[in-house]
Amino acid sequence: MNWGHKIIIVFVVFAAGILTLVTKSMRTKIDMVTPDYYGEELKYQQVIDGKENVNRLSAPVAIAQQSAGVLITLPPELHDKHITGKLTFYRPSDSGRDIALPLQPDPAGQQLINRQLFIKGQYKVKLTWTMNEQPYYQEQLLNIN
Repeated sequence: MNWGHKIIIVFVVFAAGILTLVTKSMRTKIDMVTPDYYGEELKYQQVIDGKENVNRLSAPVAIAQQSAGVLITLPPELHDKHITGKLTFYRPSDSGRDIALPLQPDPAGQQLINRQLFIKGQYKVKLTWTMNEQPYYQEQLLNIN
């Protein structure tokens, strides 16, 4: 085999490698944090205000894993108050496993989310609620065992 054939073989192998990389990269699934990323970014001032309001509470919202599920416990000053809000369990590794629920605490300020909704792994719990026209926002990492 002469040197001309060897150069052609190198070019063919190189082209096949590049085509393989392009094909694999086109098939890779890329999840954005949120489909409306730019719209959410414009609303970020509400998140900042919500975090400041949470810091003024006597204690942050407690998020604990129990055998029956995930227990959300509001601080005492929020018990028996009219609260409208949303719980989002964001799964960074798979957006198809995200869970969004309304925040509906009982009179004792607790809400239990059934364990069967979750799979093992890490979630970022995002609580957003409004009370007396004031926004509140809290985030916390939670590992489901």
